[in-house]
Amino acid sequence: MKPERSVDGAVQPTQGPSNRLLIYLLLAVSLVSLWVFRPVLANGFVNWDDQIYLAELARMGRFSWSSLCWMWTSLQPFYLQPIAWMTHLADYQVWGMTAAGHHATNWILHGIYVALVGTLVWLLTGAVRDVRTPERLAMSAGIALVCGIHPLQVESVSWLAERNGSLCAMWMVAALCAYVRAVGSGGKPKRGWWWTTVVLQAVALLTKPVAVSLPLVMLALDFFPLRRHAERRWWLLLRGKWLMIVLSAAAAVGAVAAQEHLEGLVEYTFWARVLVATRGVVFYLWKLVWPAWLSPFYPLNGQISLHSEEFLVPLLFCMVVTVVAVWQRERMPVLVAAWWSYLALLGPVLGLLQVGGQAVADRYAYLAMVPVLIAFSSGILWLWRRGPLLFKATLSVTIGLWLVFLGMRTRQQIGVWRDDLSLWGEVLADFPNDPLANYNAAMALLKTGHLTEARVTAERAVNYSDPHTPQLPMARATLGAIYLKTHAYDLAVEQLQQAVKGNGTLWAARYNLACTYARLGRLAEAYDELQAVIAAQPEYATLATRDGELSSLRADPAYEGRFIALIGGKGR
Repeated sequence: MKPERSVDGAVQPTQGPSNRLLIYLLLAVSLVSLWVFRPVLANGFVNWDDQIYLAELARMGRFSWSSLCWMWTSLQPFYLQPIAWMTHLADYQVWGMTAAGHHATNWILHGIYVALVGTLVWLLTGAVRDVRTPERLAMSAGIALVCGIHPLQVESVSWLAERNGSLCAMWMVAALCAYVRAVGSGGKPKRGWWWTTVVLQAVALLTKPVAVSLPLVMLALDFFPLRRHAERRWWLLLRGKWLMIVLSAAAAVGAVAAQEHLEGLVEYTFWARVLVATRGVVFYLWKLVWPAWLSPFYPLNGQISLHSEEFLVPLLFCMVVTVVAVWQRERMPVLVAAWWSYLALLGPVLGLLQVGGQAVADRYAYLAMVPVLIAFSSGILWLWRRGPLLFKATLSVTIGLWLVFLGMRTRQQIGVWRDDLSLWGEVLADFPNDPLANYNAAMALLKTGHLTEARVTAERAVNYSDPHTPQLPMARATLGAIYLKTHAYDLAVEQLQQAVKGNGTLWAARYNLACTYARLGRLAEAYDELQAVIAAQPEYATLATRDGELSSLRADPAYEGRFIALIGGKGR
């Protein structure tokens, strides 16, 4: 075979046997990762955005012209994501509402992603002259394995609604692999691989708009390890990516415009967002090294101030790392490239444009950990080459124990996502007064008939909710439903009236209010409320014909005929 030329002009022979060994190694790493994540197949759906996707899938039913048009034009639930929607609909056509089938797709996608990460590391290390083949294999397999079994990945694999994130990460890594193939040999980019990069970026953007950071990551690779900046000026490198930049800019504008579809956003000053962002940057680094404690939800509570160590220390850390990375860019180019890539990948989700009720999320580290792991492994390689035998043995044992720890923590974290009770129970164990966690826990407990526990959590959700949050009427509606079921009718009326006052489109709350009025003998109010509900939502007519809560209204001589006229043929 013809030899290949490295980016600095040195001739490097092709390594067919090494490539085959890489394939075997990455296959083994993917299988190990899938084995660690196998318990995810026993998990169910969770009532945290999953229900939004499932409701739309049930509405569409199958692939058709109308369903394709909807998927390619709708901003539901949060932004344009047709590629993700098509995978969901394909699952629904095969599996229906069987959770195991949907989770199996996430599971398999994770295995593919792991292999792609290893491939990317192999391509990048091939552009560094002093990295030998055994070291390249070790780095590729090792980084892929950490990405495959790390507990920070559990949220992306276990949560149906987060498939768009993990699927987008897979396309992004594939695009980076194509980019290295396109420009890594020096000279003029290879046209075929270049257009493959553009297409993969477009697919990633149509899966989730976080792929807007891809051109920035490519610029980091141009600096190191590809060193393209030594051959051409930076403005030429930027100009060569004009189409990718345009695609990212269009996706960014669309994502920002779609923010009106997001609920419960809380406004913060830009400085407060910077502090939250820097804390998030340090949070993911710390959890990457030592994920002893993780939560499905990290509420953003308390005052955001530079006077707090919680925000001051991360800000100083980010400033120091940035200064050191720029200062040592010639001696340690991997540091500035990894730091730039890490910040670029986290940028869309750090909250600089908008901060909601969640400070950080495990899923945001799914791809962002890759450049950090490359920098860490480069440091480990430097120490390995210079350390004595005893040091190498100690380092090997330490890394091995750390990998075992990661696998065990991942297995534990998968159980957290088993169902609604396990999910929100875990959050409440760490944040007992968080209103969103209490609200969702109350919904789960109400659904399973645990009314006493549901009442406690719903009351906490109401008591700790901000008076202006859109979540408060829903929390009151849930608490009112619990009071109705436990025969606390006066308390139910109070909460349901407040819920309806806050949001008149909470039709379940208005229906429950009608039931409560009927229980209290306030039949005129019960009839008026029921009439309004059925006029807006005719499907409630069928429920009203057999609901025991409305028996007094149906049986009352003054309302019997009016009730039958109200129901008409709707309840038959």
